Amino acid sequence: MLCFSLLSAEMPIKNNSSIGVEINPLSLVSLNSKNRNKGFSGAISHFDNSEAREVALSFVYLKEEEELNPFYYESPTELMNLSLHYRKFTSKETNGFYYGGFGSFTYLDGKVKNDNRLATVRKFGLGAEIGVRVMKTHSDWSFYWGPSLRLGTYLGSNNDVFESNSLGMELYDRDLFIDVDFFRVGFRF
Repeated sequence: MLCFSLLSAEMPIKNNSSIGVEINPLSLVSLNSKNRNKGFSGAISHFDNSEAREVALSFVYLKEEEELNPFYYESPTELMNLSLHYRKFTSKETNGFYYGGFGSFTYLDGKVKNDNRLATVRKFGLGAEIGVRVMKTHSDWSFYWGPSLRLGTYLGSNNDVFESNSLGMELYDRDLFIDVDFFRVGFRF
């Protein structure tokens, strides 16, 4: 899933640590009148500057309902993803290049391929990530930005089950998945 995190706020909890909150405002879009899409994406992070690491809980929630008439919605499609990330920076602070790993839980609910049946799939995955973050770590606030790339696989065989749709179900319904943040932008307080 392509994400652009555009807003972040952090509150210091001790000298070398802070808590971060990110949201992706682009996920809060409603599309055309035939489909009613809802979504939200963001993350909560703990930054440890003394150890140059970050632990983050990221989340994605998307729901699509096709409107057949004003009183009835057929086959809603729902996607939820929770990921716990551990990121280690190569510098002595939470700035610059990082690498890490993550665990992911995904919930998919929607229409099965080539069938009118509905199905629900829950699956767990593991993966690795690399990225760059540019920020000032010695000030009370800082602007930061950076791209990242995550690659992972789901454990089990419940893959390639659902119809492709606008929610990105095709990205989360595969055995191997790729998640890219082209440009993450935020502010530290």
